[in-house]
Amino acid sequence: MRTLMPRFLAFFLVLCNTTATLAAEDIPAHDVPGSHDHPIVSRFAGSVIAGYQQVIYDQAMLPLGHADSDKQDHFSKSEHVAGKITRILYVAPAGKSGQEVFRNFHNALSGAGFQTRFECAGGDGESSCGGYDYANYLGTPLYDSLHARNLMIDVLGAFDGNVHAMTAHLERTVGNVDVSLLVSQSQNYPVGVLLQIVEARPMASGEVTVDAKAMSQGLAQSGHIALYGVHFASDSAVLTKDSDRTLAEMAKLLKDQPTLKVYIVGHTDNSGAPMHNFSLSQQRAEAVAKTLATHYGIAPARLAAKGLASYAPVASNHSDAGKAQNRRVELVEQ
Repeated sequence: MRTLMPRFLAFFLVLCNTTATLAAEDIPAHDVPGSHDHPIVSRFAGSVIAGYQQVIYDQAMLPLGHADSDKQDHFSKSEHVAGKITRILYVAPAGKSGQEVFRNFHNALSGAGFQTRFECAGGDGESSCGGYDYANYLGTPLYDSLHARNLMIDVLGAFDGNVHAMTAHLERTVGNVDVSLLVSQSQNYPVGVLLQIVEARPMASGEVTVDAKAMSQGLAQSGHIALYGVHFASDSAVLTKDSDRTLAEMAKLLKDQPTLKVYIVGHTDNSGAPMHNFSLSQQRAEAVAKTLATHYGIAPARLAAKGLASYAPVASNHSDAGKAQNRRVELVEQ
């Protein structure tokens, strides 16, 4: 039994025994300031945007099963993806049913090439969504940033189980797209739509450079340190220009400590064949060692290059964010 109840669910339980009708003046007449439809998925005609959130880069959870409070992500099955996240709360026009609104979204997504990964309906049964908990767990990120919180609770709190949800995926050369959709309708309330769209994109790199002092401290404390400022051309061992600053700091460390010998270890994510990744990680480690020797005057005998492919991850390879962490060069004290 849960000892701590999420704020969103607590509000739901307070409202569970009420039958008040949402007043017309409580529904925005216009979209909230700064909001707009997503170019990939439009609104149901006549709907109003009551809540909006956009994050340039973060990790989002995709529900792939019914709501389950005993699971870590509060769903029986889920997955995390990273990228640009847009969350929109719509209030549908009066007189529309949740089934009509959901089917319109479902058909539009299918027509655009999205593949359904999970779909559910209702609050009870094997194929159910799990009741109002589904809205609670999916809606929390938007709820935390929303001013009209009570409105969100009203339009998504389908205590009678009148909910429809789906998670869908679109493969694109410019970046995959994942959509999570919840359509909810409670008695006396208009249909609420919660739409989450995640556009996969790599995290901006090179934003933080580790200096020689930090490298020294990392080696002293842990015997190794990951360097994310060393970059290569895609699927290549060619160092890119933005690696210069980190390479210079590596050279400074080695010059400041003339007796220090290090392994330079290359790591990849799990994309591609293992043997290819072994070769690539080895070539990248050797490229760093060669550059330190030829461009910065470090004695080659102090540098040993080793590639480990994807056999020493520091994060899950199931998300783009995790893969970005795993693609790295490490300094290891000999």
